[in-house]
Amino acid sequence: MKIVIVGAGALGRLFGALLARGGEDVWFVEPDREVVAAINAKGIGVTLHEHATPEKITYYPARAADSGREIAACDLLIMAVKSYHVYEAILGVSHLVADASPVVTLLNGLGHLEVMGRVVERKNIIAGFTNMAATALGPGLVVNDGVGKTKIGEDDGTISPRLQTINGLLNKCDIETEPVHDIVSRMWCKVIVHAAINSVSAVVRQRNGHLIEGLESISLLKRLVDEGEEIADSCGIVLGSTDLYAMLLATCRRTFNHLSPMLQDIINQRKTEVDALNGILYRYGKRNGVEAVTHQTMFELIKSVEMSYGMVDDKEERF
Repeated sequence: MKIVIVGAGALGRLFGALLARGGEDVWFVEPDREVVAAINAKGIGVTLHEHATPEKITYYPARAADSGREIAACDLLIMAVKSYHVYEAILGVSHLVADASPVVTLLNGLGHLEVMGRVVERKNIIAGFTNMAATALGPGLVVNDGVGKTKIGEDDGTISPRLQTINGLLNKCDIETEPVHDIVSRMWCKVIVHAAINSVSAVVRQRNGHLIEGLESISLLKRLVDEGEEIADSCGIVLGSTDLYAMLLATCRRTFNHLSPMLQDIINQRKTEVDALNGILYRYGKRNGVEAVTHQTMFELIKSVEMSYGMVDDKEERF
């Protein structure tokens, strides 16, 4: 199967490497020409450690282009860009999206399904998210930081034949995946948990596991989760019986030594995805009369940190 992964960041690279290892024909669309050159030269390099020696890096074949227009057709697309790049990214590959070649989203945050639906038919979008963790190293390497499940689902809640096909493909390639009836609810659960972990880790500059070692950071994480649940309820989102605080603790333990994506962005002075996480939760809460002061505070803190290192360079602002 020819699979186009839009975005060759950490997560895109990890998915691409696993799919290539499973025998699939993997292509990347990535605007960073240094990354494109590295992938075309050697493929995707995967290691389990940040400071791995060359013999500990395994390369998997893949090809890359800096424009979707260089690819004429495919069987499946996977959207793995930053949330603030989604509109440009889907525009660049819109000619590839069709009934026979749907696009699976693996984006952080909320709101991207609506953005993508303005460019391609909503019925050709399959919502998804993953709890796999990865860290990008250099232009063509990725650290596999931890195993996590991936969920995918149709807008109408059905377990369609194409959903089953994609599920089978991903699991065959050792990407543990589950098709679900309630993907939107589950996306909200992930966003609430990850908005808490990402923002707190970015502000205190600690790896995920260390966030649950201090009473003060635990209290802050709990307030963010509680607010998120209240905001979801105000939006009519049924979260079910999921204990989100327990989910947060389990996530921090599972990815103990992982630097959250938002912390990685802060360290590298890049634009973060706080708008699609704490920012959108705060905006939804404000719209519905819910005081989300903790999410508002974290949003404003992260934006202030971004401002402290000036404007993000052109490479980060385009796709």
